Amino acid sequence: MKRIQSILFLIFCALVVRGNTQSSTDTIWSYQILTKIQALQQTNTGFPPGIFPSTRVYAYNKNNSKNDPNVFFTGLIVHTLKKYQKLCTPYQQGLIHQIVQDGLSSVGLFKNKSGRDTYNFWRTDTPQIFPNAGWLNTFDKSQSLPDDFDDTVILLWAQEVSRERASAIHDTMQLYVSTKGKRVKNTLTAFATLPAYSTWFGKKMPIDFDMAVLCNVLSFVNEYDIQWTGSDSASLQLITTAIQNNWHVTKADFIAPHYAKPAVIMYHLARLISAGNQQNIQSLLVLKPALLNQTDSLLAISTDPLEKVLLSTARIHFGGRHTAVANATPQTHDQAAIEQSKYPFFIANMASMLPNPVKRPLSKLAFAKFEYRCPAYNLALLWENKHLYVPLYK
Repeated sequence: MKRIQSILFLIFCALVVRGNTQSSTDTIWSYQILTKIQALQQTNTGFPPGIFPSTRVYAYNKNNSKNDPNVFFTGLIVHTLKKYQKLCTPYQQGLIHQIVQDGLSSVGLFKNKSGRDTYNFWRTDTPQIFPNAGWLNTFDKSQSLPDDFDDTVILLWAQEVSRERASAIHDTMQLYVSTKGKRVKNTLTAFATLPAYSTWFGKKMPIDFDMAVLCNVLSFVNEYDIQWTGSDSASLQLITTAIQNNWHVTKADFIAPHYAKPAVIMYHLARLISAGNQQNIQSLLVLKPALLNQTDSLLAISTDPLEKVLLSTARIHFGGRHTAVANATPQTHDQAAIEQSKYPFFIANMASMLPNPVKRPLSKLAFAKFEYRCPAYNLALLWENKHLYVPLYK
């Protein structure tokens, strides 16, 4: 009996040591990713202080790459890291705090120049379109884009603004929806009369629906537990109808022209499903089994490492578990390959606002697109994925 007890004790000790070793390994891995993200933030020559470097690649000529000092990726990185900050070790929390503090130090440069609580993709103190674009920059002032819903909710979320500020901007959003007076002209017939949100705050801009942008808006609204309006419900209807018809896979570039990839849309759907109050999205929650199946199908044919990270993160929120098909453990991911992945999380599609029937064929052409890349955000996505599969605070 004593011999059996001794053997069991030795097995227990071995398991404890193994568990502690794995925990230490995970913590070191997390620290290394965070320090690399911070290092990328500090090597931002040509970018405002704290703004993470990103590049804009012309899809028609992949050798044509330009630095693009936008605030979009910085907002996403800050939001992603802060989501799990309290679950990290004290030292990692301090590291995240510094990244966040530096990242938010320059966001005022992108705020609406009249003082409205909205944000632009590019700086508003010196209006630009496609920075570092040569002759195109002669049109900076006359053709500069208005503030957009996407950057606004991402940056307000990243700054953890008060519920009062969040509610106020939600009120402003109600002025920029598809109505009888100004109807969307470049969407699917099923969405033609929906009073859903546009992508833009500009009065002169045509109404533009983007499924992923709508996911971000509703995630923001639910996170702050703001009372829903008819436009929120209409936006959710667009999202659920697209899923039911599989349009988020077969027509991704049409219903989400600024993201355009099924894996990226899946990731945004997962973000919505996991954000705040879910009582308003029951019609989406019942679709989780279908979304999980679709995600596994996409994973089975995926070849890009960043795409796999997006899909494996999404499947967790859809109710999936770690399986061979998910190939989701971060240890199996090639960190360097993910950091330098050419898979575009965001796409600037100049044909996205054209009316039907010319929008879809022109949207598919490479000459109308710019693909955006941000190595630091790629690493933040990998870091998030690790937290979901193996919480790094254990």
